[in-house]
Order: sequence, then C-alpha cells, then structure tokens
Amino acid sequence: MTVIIDEQRVARLLQDLVRIPSVNPGFEGGVPEREMADYVEAFLTRLGLKAERREVRPDRPNVIGILPGIADDAPALLLEAHMDTVQTANMTIDPFGAEIRGGKLYGRGACDTKASLAAMLAAMEWFVENGVKPPVSVHLAATVDEEVNFLGVLDVLEAGHDYAAAIVGEPTGLQPVIAHKGVVRCEIETVGVSAHSSKPEEGVNAISGMMKVVAHIEGAMQARLRHAAHPFVGPPTFAVTQIQGGVAPNTIPERCVIRIDRRTIPGEDSEQVWREIRAEMDQLAAEDGGLNVIVHPPFVLDYAMDTSPDSEIVRLVASAAAGKIGEVRPLGVPYGTDASKLARAGIPSVVFGPGSIEQAHTKDEWVELKQVVLAAEIIAETMLAFGK
Repeated sequence: MTVIIDEQRVARLLQDLVRIPSVNPGFEGGVPEREMADYVEAFLTRLGLKAERREVRPDRPNVIGILPGIADDAPALLLEAHMDTVQTANMTIDPFGAEIRGGKLYGRGACDTKASLAAMLAAMEWFVENGVKPPVSVHLAATVDEEVNFLGVLDVLEAGHDYAAAIVGEPTGLQPVIAHKGVVRCEIETVGVSAHSSKPEEGVNAISGMMKVVAHIEGAMQARLRHAAHPFVGPPTFAVTQIQGGVAPNTIPERCVIRIDRRTIPGEDSEQVWREIRAEMDQLAAEDGGLNVIVHPPFVLDYAMDTSPDSEIVRLVASAAAGKIGEVRPLGVPYGTDASKLARAGIPSVVFGPGSIEQAHTKDEWVELKQVVLAAEIIAETMLAFGK
C-alpha cells in the first residue's frame, strides 16, 4: 500500500511543535518539556489512542501513544523522538517563529528533532483516519532529555513494554543509520602545591603537570586510536575540550582540571574505556614521580550502536525510503542518539528522519518540509510492513 500524506497538514503540525519552547533545562534559558508533552498527549487523545504519560522528572513527562495492531499481543514497533532542544543563544532567526520560506521551516528544533516527531505523529494520524491497523501495535514515545542525560529513553525502557524493534527520529537525510559512536566524558585533575609565584620552587605547578597529561593524550593515546576503525563509523577519537586552572597571576596553581571527550566505536565498552583511561593516567603518574593525577567518574557515559543491516527494521526502512527517494544505503555517524540505549536493551534500532545533521543546533536551524512529508510516508509504510 502506498501512503500519501498532505504537506500542508505536516507543515501545520511542525509549526505547532516548533512554536512551543522546549529548550532542555540543562541549557541557558531552558524550560521543562511539559508543554510539548501536553500537545503530544492531546494530539494522540484526539485520535482516540491511549496516551500513557510518565513523569520522568517534575514537569518533564514522556508521552507514549499506542496504536493497536492486528496481532495486538505481539511485541510492538517503537517510534521514538525527543522533545527537547538545545539553547537558542546567538540564533539569527526567531527560534520559535516557525516561519516557512522557500519550502523550508525555520526554528529551534525544526531539524533536531521536531521534524521527526511531526513525521511520526502524522504517520499515526494516517492510520487512524484511514481505518487501517498495522500488523503489530505501534508505540510512539515522545521523550525528554536526549540533549543532556538521556533520561527519557531510559524511562521508556522502564515502562515495561515489549518492543521488537525501534525507529529513532534524528536528522539523517532520510537515510537509515545503523551504527554510531558512544562517548565517555569525564574530568581529569592534576594536584600540585600552592606557593607564591616569586618562589615557584616551593610549590608544585598543577598546570605544568596537566601539560604532561595533555601531551600524553594528544600523543600516544590518540595515535593508538587511529589504528582501530569500524567500517561504518571510523576510528575512536579522544579530545581535550575544556581546561581550568589557577586562582591568581601571582600564585602557583594547586589544581588544574580538564574535561575530555572520548568517542567509542561498536565493540568497545564505554565503562571499560573509562577504566583504561584511569589506569593509563595512574601509570603516567607512576613513571613521572612528581605527577599527581585524578581521573574522576564520567559525567556522561553512553554506548555505541551497531544494528545488523539484515535486521527486519533496517530492511523495511531502507526499502520504503528507496521507493520514495531512490538510492538508499545504511550509514554510520560519529554522534550519539537515544538508539544506543534501546539497542543495548536488545531492541534492534535504526536512526532515521528528515533534515541534515549539518542544520542541527545552528543559528538559523531549518528543515525542508518535503523531507518531513516523505519521512512520514516512509515511516507509515514501514509500519504497514513490519511484523507481517
């Protein structure tokens, strides 16, 4: 069955979503996702679908809409997209204006990833309005907190539903993404001895110690990573992203702290990677003698994803997409998504949606409306075929 979804309907739906501020509270100017959740819940309720609301944090609820399938007792297909966005500082457009120009809709979250959520809602609406039941039940989870700590998708897993596979909405240019990197972010601290800068020999300079740590990271540790690569996502990476040290220009610094970003690839265990970093810093300190290094526990730890291209969900998404846009090939990406948490729980997952990651988080974020419509149709056709 070919699915045709009205572009004007999708445009109005996406405008509604973009006009609702939902900047993650972890960022400047953030607000809870409650108003977005209210909209999604009301939308699903109007369709006559059950909408399960789960308070992940105060004023930060997930909403899970349930479209019954023919085999209602079989494991369901999950559609998941996050409601939160990044900050709006330095944007050159009205972040919540949802203006349409030249076939593009502009605003914060238009691309990442309210376009995917709009496509999923439009697909659910198509089934209800046309009186069609999918082979298995389909759950749509609109989730909180993807941009910071992934609390929303973790709560979906705690809800107790049985899922056979998942489509996770992100801007992929309508190509199925089957692999992505994970990440370990932590602080590394060097500890010295404070002294007056006129007598530096009486102190131990923590910044000087940190220079040795950074040199080791950017030398031996980065060099080793270049020799390991995954066919879809390439090699792991290791970057120093922030540094802070010293209290005054006339004081030998007692402490210096860096933040690191270590991207992991499928086959690496992120927790083990952190332990290896700690062990290597301990070894560096032991070899130096005067170096005191502390590797703090991760403040972000996420896992890589690697879904078989032969899995049913990948094959069906790729087939439906090829029918709409022509050439389709499974891809890998260097960034992370909610999908890795689902995959780690044994749910084969594909990341898929309209828009380009190049437009995500930008000062004039936008998405092509035609891609949002095509995404809705591709998702709906996948829903029609999954579980047959």
